[in-house]
Amino acid sequence: MKQMPFHRMIGLSVLVLLIAGQVQAQQLPLRTNWQFNYFQENPAFAGFSDCLELKAGFRQQWAGFDGAPQTAFANLQGELGQSAGGGIHGFGGRVTDDSAGPYGFTQLDLAYAYHLKLSQGWRLAAGAAVGFMQYRLSLGEIVLPDFQAGNDPAITSNANQLLAPTMDFGLWAYNKYTFWGLSVQNLIEPSVDEWGLDTRFRRHVSLTGGSLIRLDGPWSFHPAGSLRFAAGAPVAVDVQAMFDYDEVIRFGLGYRNETALSGLVTLSLMENITIGYAYDRNVGPLSQASANTHEFTLGVLACPTRSGHVPCAAFQ
Repeated sequence: MKQMPFHRMIGLSVLVLLIAGQVQAQQLPLRTNWQFNYFQENPAFAGFSDCLELKAGFRQQWAGFDGAPQTAFANLQGELGQSAGGGIHGFGGRVTDDSAGPYGFTQLDLAYAYHLKLSQGWRLAAGAAVGFMQYRLSLGEIVLPDFQAGNDPAITSNANQLLAPTMDFGLWAYNKYTFWGLSVQNLIEPSVDEWGLDTRFRRHVSLTGGSLIRLDGPWSFHPAGSLRFAAGAPVAVDVQAMFDYDEVIRFGLGYRNETALSGLVTLSLMENITIGYAYDRNVGPLSQASANTHEFTLGVLACPTRSGHVPCAAFQ
């Protein structure tokens, strides 16, 4: 019997996990420039650079609307050490601050990942992140159109700030030209009974995949896609096609199902500093109001050159 190739085996396993697993409600923010910032979404990405790498950014969604969602984020990751068998220990930390009208949260966590060396140039990384979320609800900013809305436990409760533990888990299978990622956020689904019985912050499951295709001369092509599942929300399908010129400038287009058409660009200002910008043009119901989204990301690598010691299409 012919053995199934490793990359097909990984892809099939991830799809089975997604189908078999229970998926939960959409409560975490989306980001457009995720190809430039994988660690923010998946803790298994920790350790991809042999020195510290910082990513920080800001996303203004639906610009022009009062109370529109805003997200600020930052993370730091790098190698912690190597084992005798060629495995790599990675570590990192992440912080996210998200707000939408009177509601918002701040999340802080620490991550660890181990990269296992496999055959035929493949590696498999597994990572976990643990931390906490502080949720906030500004009751003074809420306008109630219906008196019955005042019966909502989230409004009548005196708890306008809550702390809840968080745990994320991730897998990342990759070689120099292909990668697959599985991320489970809010794994433990913490309950917040203060805002209503059986109220929980739901689990989010995402699948990411992409590849690196060398073209003529200094050009390369980077197609990638992402699926995100959460109960109570439609599946978010995000596909992107990026072109890279000599690892100096990368640009392309993206599409999120029934939501947005995106333009993306990243530019290396120096050997170790990169900036990214993403623009979303809404193609859904909000397009009548010209509700557009802007996202900026800064990357700083504490090495004299931009080099990942682990060959992966996502890092190059």
